[in-house]
Amino acid sequence: MRRLIKHLLRPLSDRWVYTARSGPARGMRVRGGFLFLPKPPPKEMSLLEHVAHYLPGKVVYDVGANIGLVTLFLARCVGEKGLVVAFEPTPPNADRLMENVRLNKLQNVRVYQKALGDTKTVTTIVYNPDASGIATLREDLAQRYRKQYVLHEFQVEVVPLDTLVESESLPLPDFLKIDIEGYEYPMLLGARQTIRRARPMIFVELHGNTPEDRKQNYEAVYNFLDGTNYRLFASDRTPINSENLHDYGNCWLAIPREALEANVV
Repeated sequence: MRRLIKHLLRPLSDRWVYTARSGPARGMRVRGGFLFLPKPPPKEMSLLEHVAHYLPGKVVYDVGANIGLVTLFLARCVGEKGLVVAFEPTPPNADRLMENVRLNKLQNVRVYQKALGDTKTVTTIVYNPDASGIATLREDLAQRYRKQYVLHEFQVEVVPLDTLVESESLPLPDFLKIDIEGYEYPMLLGARQTIRRARPMIFVELHGNTPEDRKQNYEAVYNFLDGTNYRLFASDRTPINSENLHDYGNCWLAIPREALEANVV
């Protein structure tokens, strides 16, 4: 019933511009959605708020920016002297992201309508217009979503982050936020050089199609970050290790070991 009501109200709500009362963009201007209603904070907010006081003046990459709610939060955190580089390949989401940036007159956000992966290619992304967060490059996840939703498809450009950093002369990130519906591991593979050079803190939200697929994805991401000399923490700050990585949810914060040892964070 709730899904039906939101579907029926969507054409009307998409025209509304208002000040968000909930979510990461609370207090900022947005178009569309239902954030004029109070609601509990999303699960990732505890980790994002934990790192917020490290971000003034810093460079942040928002990978999987969606319509820009976390982008707005991060732009407020970094301030005028910082920069948020937002990546969102889905055309309707990217359009709404750029509009939300304009509504708040933000000069510290740069938007790229590209997906990030481990190889340069063009591929299909599927998208649910009634739930902007449901968008994936993975065909197995798309098949599952098609059983529940009417999906739209778009051809999008995929590029490794390392390639884009070099070609666009992007400043290296101090913080990476990654939420890309099961494509986390390929994205990290395509960012190896950037991560090695910049040593950013990394927030990653993990996804998967089946229990076994989620298990494999968790292990692949954990092994990559652990092997790159990061320590990982769950949303309740519990240290994540090879023994408990399936036990503490799908939102992780990865911090370079050298930063922890030097009490930088």
